[in-house]
Amino acid sequence: MYKYLILFFSVTLFLCGCKSDSVPNKFIQPNVMAALLVQIHLVDGSLYNGTQVPDSLYKYGMGKYLAVFKKIGVDSAQFRKSLDYYSEEPDKLSAIYDKVDLRIKALTDSVNLVQTKNRLASQKIDSLKIDSAKKANKKPKTLAQKADSLKELKTRKAQYAKRDSIQNKKFKKLKHRSKRNAVPN
Repeated sequence: MYKYLILFFSVTLFLCGCKSDSVPNKFIQPNVMAALLVQIHLVDGSLYNGTQVPDSLYKYGMGKYLAVFKKIGVDSAQFRKSLDYYSEEPDKLSAIYDKVDLRIKALTDSVNLVQTKNRLASQKIDSLKIDSAKKANKKPKTLAQKADSLKELKTRKAQYAKRDSIQNKKFKKLKHRSKRNAVPN
């Protein structure tokens, strides 16, 4: 009798200790659950970006959630049961949310990249518009204006030459004075 009792408890302990890591077929599988949770979190984000009126959240949100369930091929009851199962298995739920986190970060990065490209393209277009507007505002010079600009250029050159000659004369005088006042050795 004692041997049977020990054998019974040993077998019971062995069977209780053997826990399967696979998810039962009646629940949503981890990869599908991760994809479903990504879509649900995206819907959550879109709903809470605008004004938050409780009636409109229920009215518009329910349709979006049902569309996600239909897209993935599950219903809300199956999702609820699967979420309850995974909440009892924290390691599996953590692994699923790691996948969800990576996918949402990848989506965010791709959206940011597209926005940056669009912003750079619009800045380039704006700068081209400004440049073309400046060119359009420039009037072509007539022959008289060109002749006037040449006369103006010649007068400026003459003024610079005159200034240079005056400065050279002052420099020569200062140089000459410094030689006269020099102390002999």
